[in-house]
Amino acid sequence: MKESEDRQSVLNLVDASNLRDLNARFSFVSYCTKLWQRRSFINADARSRALSSGRETFLGNVWILLNPLLQVLLYVLVFGIVLKTNRGIENFVGFLVIGVTFFGFITQGLTSGSGLLQSSKSMITSFSFPKAAVPLSRSLRNCYDTIVPALVAIVIALAFEPSFKVSWTLLLTIPIFCLMAIFSTGLMLIAARMTTFIPDTKSLFNLVNRGLFFLSGIFFSVERFDGHIVVQNVMTYNPVYQYLTAMREVVMSQSSLSLGNWAYITVWSVATFILGLVYFWGGEERYVNHL
Repeated sequence: MKESEDRQSVLNLVDASNLRDLNARFSFVSYCTKLWQRRSFINADARSRALSSGRETFLGNVWILLNPLLQVLLYVLVFGIVLKTNRGIENFVGFLVIGVTFFGFITQGLTSGSGLLQSSKSMITSFSFPKAAVPLSRSLRNCYDTIVPALVAIVIALAFEPSFKVSWTLLLTIPIFCLMAIFSTGLMLIAARMTTFIPDTKSLFNLVNRGLFFLSGIFFSVERFDGHIVVQNVMTYNPVYQYLTAMREVVMSQSSLSLGNWAYITVWSVATFILGLVYFWGGEERYVNHL
């Protein structure tokens, strides 16, 4: 009898009022509110993991800079010298370095999002929190990792310009970079949910990534396909192509974007992010059981 009373007294000391079911799903507004309340954690987690990809290598963080530069050198050799895709492009090195660097940043949404929740299984199955914090933190980490390569890409593009000058349009690289990040985050949210419930979609996203690589004008200009209207239209309406073109315009051509171009890339960024967040939220209560 005394043992039962002692056990009951211990249970009475436990306050379960703030405990939450790991599978709970809040309303979308409450979900967004809880994400905002955890913004400090999301940022701290992203900063702690940023620039960590080369920690176990001899050159360390230097690889964050070397990797895109070596890719550019390879593409200059293959596409510029061997395949001659540089015809009609005055500053091919600048054209290519901006394409390679920022294409990689945008499509990290697909590559990093694939299998992301599985790799964060221990945290997701241990704590009750809005699971979208995981892809949001990863996306922010990608931003931190890309800042230095992006700056180097811009400097190289300017250095190879025949008439080098510093223009106010360089300031426009900041909002364009932010729009790229928002778009990439939306892709990551979609990829994270799909690969959790349907692991086979990892292969699909790899295929999509390869397709985007050849249809985003990374190493050739859309004018190269003047006689192929379908290919030209596919590239022109491809948002990734539009982001890269926007960055090249403000850096290399040093001209501002038209209102229509700003509207196009802004709508794509906002719409993709909202769609991704709503889609990810829709599977919130099932993530724990599938990991």
